[in-house]
Amino acid sequence: MRPRTSRAVASVLAAVLAVALLTACGDDTDDAQTLTFSIAEQGKGSRITGPQSAETGVAEITLQNNNRKREADLQLLRVEGNHSAEEVVEGLEKAMKGQPFPEWFFGGGGVGTTSAGQSGTVTQVFEPGTYYAIDTEGSLPSPKSLAAIEVSGEVSDEEVEADATVSAFEYGFKAEGLSSGKTEIAFENSGAQPHHLLISEITGNKTADDVEQSFESDKGPPPLNEKNSQSTAVIEGGETQLVTLDLKPGRYALYCFITDRQGGKPHALKGMVDEVEVE
Repeated sequence: MRPRTSRAVASVLAAVLAVALLTACGDDTDDAQTLTFSIAEQGKGSRITGPQSAETGVAEITLQNNNRKREADLQLLRVEGNHSAEEVVEGLEKAMKGQPFPEWFFGGGGVGTTSAGQSGTVTQVFEPGTYYAIDTEGSLPSPKSLAAIEVSGEVSDEEVEADATVSAFEYGFKAEGLSSGKTEIAFENSGAQPHHLLISEITGNKTADDVEQSFESDKGPPPLNEKNSQSTAVIEGGETQLVTLDLKPGRYALYCFITDRQGGKPHALKGMVDEVEVE
């Protein structure tokens, strides 16, 4: 659902994400349901396999990338009503092109870019409905590569939280508690539009303003160390996902390349680029 910077503008997600600890309304990780998805090469693309059903509430979601060379991700898309995999891919294509999202089409979290042969884990709250699991790395996926999960139960009032937080809103970020090393964060979407978090180290003496100007001009690579970029999946307003960021000391740009549901420019081109220093 998101364009990327010069390293992978056509990709929707980037980074290896993992979760270490969950706090959820007094519950611990032992109470969270665990769901494991795997991605394997199939022809020129890949295919996702995983559970076909789940319950509402807190879920620990793991992606195992069984590709030999190719990175993969697990973007969950929640749909309202009865919609086919073909319709979901059409909706994804519109979102990636900056066109209006279908009214029934919502970012549902998932696991960010995971290296070949590696796994990543996140923790989030499932709502009732149908979720489609999609690998959005590379070209537009085939409808046959998607996996559908039916989530049953009542709307959950459970929450996930962590000591460190990054909140996204229209159009910026607020970070608290980030530190070097592996830091568990709660990525919160406190806005009304869908958002994700991309975080990359700023190179040299450049600033977030320089990064934003580079995105706008699109005349060369931005002043970012994109090789070590990390990210979250796309979530809707009011949702939170627990992830672990592995950061070195330095200055980082926080940015989002999702568009509004009504379509238009990526959020980074609307000023959604901020800077944070990690010590």
